[in-house]
Amino acid sequence: MKALRIRRQNGATLMEVLIAMTISLVATAAMVAMMSNSLGTTARIIHMTKLTDDMRVALQMMGRDVRRSSYNVGSMYCYANEDCGSDASGVTLAGDVNINDAGTCFTFLLDRGWDRNSTNDGAGGFRRVTVDGVGVLEMWTGDSAPDCSDAAGAAGWVEITDPENMDITTFAVDDNLSYTRTILDDGSNTIQQKVRKIRMNMAGRLVMDNSITRTLEDIVDVRNDLLL
Repeated sequence: MKALRIRRQNGATLMEVLIAMTISLVATAAMVAMMSNSLGTTARIIHMTKLTDDMRVALQMMGRDVRRSSYNVGSMYCYANEDCGSDASGVTLAGDVNINDAGTCFTFLLDRGWDRNSTNDGAGGFRRVTVDGVGVLEMWTGDSAPDCSDAAGAAGWVEITDPENMDITTFAVDDNLSYTRTILDDGSNTIQQKVRKIRMNMAGRLVMDNSITRTLEDIVDVRNDLLL
């Protein structure tokens, strides 16, 4: 009878096991680092998008109102009418968009009551103030004329940006792009019209991460040209 041969299986050596473990650890660490970086980038993009969206909403809100500034239901009577705005015409014009010297606040009037008089209705206004070191945009909702010098959070002013989430570092308004044109010149009478363009610049950053910043600009054409 032939003797049975027992074949021994050679196992991995200690060195081979250590090398395999090292390679596995390196590969795992690389995958974890890649996933962490990917998740961090995704979170940053989400935060940047939210900041941009919140700032754009604030700009759209201001642009919507300033675009309608100086509206007067009796404006149609003002074209080529040199007496428009006088007591005889029955029309009380709202006047221009008023921007403060610092360019951080603007106010305006609207004929909300549809009575050809814009001065007896609640005014509108927007401004930037600082609350606990954080820049905030406020909107005027009071019945009287807004005062840009009021303290932050004063009665009639309400926040339109969240100071716990967003810091408005810069807010600047100007009408440098506005211009005048003559609409009537018959030799004895001259009527000019001001075409108004309000430019708003805003820069902001996230409160939770100051490295995430955004800057937006909007140029609004006021629909109601102002007669001079």
